[in-house]
Amino acid sequence: MSLPPPEKLIHPRPCGWGFTDHTFPSSSGTTLAIRIWPARDPTAGPRPWILWTHGGGFLGGSHHMPRAWIDPGFRHHLNYHLVAHSYRLAPQASVTDQLADCVESVAWCRAHLPALLGGDDKVDVDRYVLCGESAGGYLVTLAALHLPDPQPRAVVDLYGVVDLFAMFTHDRDADAEPEPWRGEFAETKLRAFLEDRDRANVMTEAFAWIEIEMFNEAEMTYYWGTEVRYTDRLRLQSEVHNWRMRHPRGNRLLRGAILHPERFGGDEKKVDELAAEMSPLLVLRKRLAEGKETKYPPTAFLHGTADVDVPLSHPKDMAAVLRQMGVPVVESYEEGVGHVFDQKYTGPEIPGWDKYIQPILEFVDHHVSRA
Repeated sequence: MSLPPPEKLIHPRPCGWGFTDHTFPSSSGTTLAIRIWPARDPTAGPRPWILWTHGGGFLGGSHHMPRAWIDPGFRHHLNYHLVAHSYRLAPQASVTDQLADCVESVAWCRAHLPALLGGDDKVDVDRYVLCGESAGGYLVTLAALHLPDPQPRAVVDLYGVVDLFAMFTHDRDADAEPEPWRGEFAETKLRAFLEDRDRANVMTEAFAWIEIEMFNEAEMTYYWGTEVRYTDRLRLQSEVHNWRMRHPRGNRLLRGAILHPERFGGDEKKVDELAAEMSPLLVLRKRLAEGKETKYPPTAFLHGTADVDVPLSHPKDMAAVLRQMGVPVVESYEEGVGHVFDQKYTGPEIPGWDKYIQPILEFVDHHVSRA
């Protein structure tokens, strides 16, 4: 995964005030975090809610700051409650652990949002939407296969992977020699870190890009809306994420970090089977071929046509399979832009909002509002 040009990070969007922070002890023993922004007008009957799942290459990212258009789009325009959650990061947590955290966060929200938002007349826990970007986009498409009824009314996948096999074999410069690493930590330490499975070392918040290189602790505390300290552990987590993104075979390095192949004693066939089981596109394609009936929520895709980190084939192939299943789909593909391009959409006045963002909002609200 490539890094965005620095100018895109000079003025990150602050988290947005008016939220409350909560934590809960998950079944794994790790404390997970929930941040809630109430709907603009919570008195307008029980309001739907949207659960945000952050990206960051499975190794990084934070739930504190949803993408720029999520708040004005869903909270202010559609009057939904906005909820964001954390999950355990790799390499100590596998992708199956991250999926479990997503499913458990939905259950926790359905059980606790009425009390936190003022009662059953303020929130309809059965009318919810899953939305995520990049790795978070992958997790929400996967979680939709594993959540019990009531399923989400819609899924919104922002430039997320849907096929792990394709991702693990998609390294743009797989034959290139990596440049010497000049970070704070030696490359040998970074490689060793990718093999760390000690659950005591797991983190649930880190940096998604190169924030640690560009902002001081006070600035990040402001942007995240919570105290941030650049500890050795945070710097290591952030650096291994950036090293992996810059490595010419970074996606193959990620394979071990999120699948934990050592669990299978070197049996690569079992590792591949797990990758297939954790790929929503492959699961749905297989069920369709076998004639198995599968319930799946209406799904919206936002993607850039020039994305070299997650090629456009991912959402297009997923959308095609969903349509064959009779699942409503909307595809919003912005021409000529790459990965993580949508931070520019801070409100409806921004050129392109009506073409790329508004159709997603209308699609979601149509399915959320149905009887």
